[in-house]
Amino acid sequence: MKIIKKIIFAIFLIFIIFIITPIDKEKLYPPDFNSFEICDRNGILLRKILSHNYRTSIWKNLEEISPWIIKVTIEREDKRFFKHFGVDIIAIFRALLENIKSRKIVSGGSTITMQVAKMVFSLKNRNIFNKILEIIYAIKLEFHLSKKEILEIYLNRAPYGNRNYGVEAASRFYFQKSSSSLSLGESVILALIPKSPTKLNPLRNPQKIILEKKKFLKKLFKKSIIDSFSFVCALKESLFLRTPDATFEAPHFVDYVLEKLDSINIKRPLKIITTIDINLQNKIEEMLKTTLNSLRNYKINQGAVLVMDNKTGDILAMVGSKDYFDEKEGQVNGCISLRQPGSAIKPFLYILAFENGFSPSDIIVDTLIEFKLPDGTKFAPRNYGGKFYGPVRLREALSLSLNIPAVYLINKITPQRFYYFLKNIGFKNLNKSPNFYGLSLSLGSAEVTLLELVNAYRTIANRGIYSKPRFIIGIYDIDKGYMEFKNDNPKEVFKKETAYIITHILSDNVSRIKVFGDDSPLNLPFPCASKTGTSKDYKDNWCVGFTNDYTVGVWVGNFDSKPMQGVSGISGAAPLYRDIMIELYRNNTPCVFEEPFKIVHKKICAKTGLLASKNCSRVIEEVFIEGTEPNEICNNCSLFVKNNFDLDSEILKIISPCDGDIFKIDPHIPEVNQKIKFKVLANHRIENVVFVLSGKRISENERPFEFYWKPIEGEHELEVIGIGKEILEKRKIKFKVLK
Repeated sequence: MKIIKKIIFAIFLIFIIFIITPIDKEKLYPPDFNSFEICDRNGILLRKILSHNYRTSIWKNLEEISPWIIKVTIEREDKRFFKHFGVDIIAIFRALLENIKSRKIVSGGSTITMQVAKMVFSLKNRNIFNKILEIIYAIKLEFHLSKKEILEIYLNRAPYGNRNYGVEAASRFYFQKSSSSLSLGESVILALIPKSPTKLNPLRNPQKIILEKKKFLKKLFKKSIIDSFSFVCALKESLFLRTPDATFEAPHFVDYVLEKLDSINIKRPLKIITTIDINLQNKIEEMLKTTLNSLRNYKINQGAVLVMDNKTGDILAMVGSKDYFDEKEGQVNGCISLRQPGSAIKPFLYILAFENGFSPSDIIVDTLIEFKLPDGTKFAPRNYGGKFYGPVRLREALSLSLNIPAVYLINKITPQRFYYFLKNIGFKNLNKSPNFYGLSLSLGSAEVTLLELVNAYRTIANRGIYSKPRFIIGIYDIDKGYMEFKNDNPKEVFKKETAYIITHILSDNVSRIKVFGDDSPLNLPFPCASKTGTSKDYKDNWCVGFTNDYTVGVWVGNFDSKPMQGVSGISGAAPLYRDIMIELYRNNTPCVFEEPFKIVHKKICAKTGLLASKNCSRVIEEVFIEGTEPNEICNNCSLFVKNNFDLDSEILKIISPCDGDIFKIDPHIPEVNQKIKFKVLANHRIENVVFVLSGKRISENERPFEFYWKPIEGEHELEVIGIGKEILEKRKIKFKVLK
């Protein structure tokens, strides 16, 4: 007898310990149970994302649910819900008698709490053992939770047919309204479904559910749960079901958002408000299809478009391919695929050059030049079309997208510095070493995504301020409420003055006439900075640019990397880019680009890049960062060009400084902007030039032979030594620096 008592006591003790042990909240409110909606920036549904087991479920707090559905659910499922401790003894005995009489299980006598226990702890099989577990777990739930909490869990997890779980999902599915707005008649229909979701499916058996509705309403009226007026109104209420269509908008963008959700600490979202503008998105999808159909003769099958808001970084449109639903390659997202940008990368090289003392008026000779590589081999870049333009200003070099000046600049700046600069402005996919890319980095040999490229151009539009793209405006979360997502931590990556000069060049239609003509797609009827690019072997064609408000990027090509045929910088992506820009400004016009305070305008000689005089045959106005403008006046254009850029002139000649020159350090100009340019002209026999200042070797340069020196007060002697295969030439000059 004592042993039996001990066993009973032990069982009771285990039961008590089990009951008081805390419940895992993850089981009650599982993070992957909830389905959610992804909407555009105006709340228009893009896609409903089902829960992990393909259910539709939208969690609602009890206070947000219609009192009608609460009242009729309690009457339908558990009349004594507020009176028992989780188990209704009367209901269990009644169910037991019914089951014995029928010789099979026809009623379970389950309370709402027991049903919650069954749902939460996955007690699916109908047998005595599971029924006992239901009872035990129900008592545990009642010990730890309030009646309202239990009721809230039930109303959010009960099955309502057609893969809808919870009253909110069911209400939206059947009636296209929130559960907070349910009428009495609608509430009764929903309350009837959980006991038999298949038999009482409103879509499959509408007559059956209407009949059951009438029976239940009469029962409610007889028990005085509802008054006569409510009863009559609910009876007259017709069953008007409006099942929603399966919406699937902006598919590439939605996939992108879903991929990024893992990096955001959101466990139970209800609704995600994204940055996309679905009206703009749909227009651009159609525009891309039309454009690609017109480019078939160029062997172009695919394309991608990205539109961003400059101020916020919002992705307004993301079209990743011609047709997302194409089985072969439609779901490839061209906006985040790695491709070679070609010349579209060049503006960032020029930004770095202008940050390091170069100016738009500096002259570089666009001719056949061989650059020595680290392995001893030589690299001789050619321009698109094979033509050389001779002496060109850096403005022209960028506008015309010339390759030799670009390689010259990266050779001076070094690939390493350009590589890390690109990394700093968001090109995170440069996963090889700087030496791997080498000089070809200036020509777009490294793979980038359209998203990275567009956001980098947006950084220029934002006057050198970099911030990450934003794809979510806010999220409604079950636990945390509404959370707004702001574009935090913007940083300055280059000067606003430099950004303005690049913008000025990229929006200069006159400078690019030689290559693009005077009526190219880039010649827009409002201020717009644009750049095209074509990758090696004609596998990719780009056009990227910006106004004050938007940055737009277009890529066309083939996902299988097959080369295009006969496409040029203005016949591939550029026409669609132009059409999108015009669409964005259908009802308004962008403002002019704002000029920073430290920008100065100077009239210069178009041939020499020097300050203009009355002798210059062509004078233009150029913009400079204060302190980088030329200080030398052009007196004879032809003679200057001959002396400085004629590669067949004398063997070795010091062009700058001249013998006897006197320089003065200006205390009002930052020292970083005060440098003396050492420049040497040498014919083709000279391969290297060594600069020796006052007996000290300061630099050894390959062609073109230039060196910038920070001035030091005193008298100086500059000696240059030209070295070739069978030649050694020396020249000397003297100059003075005053303080």
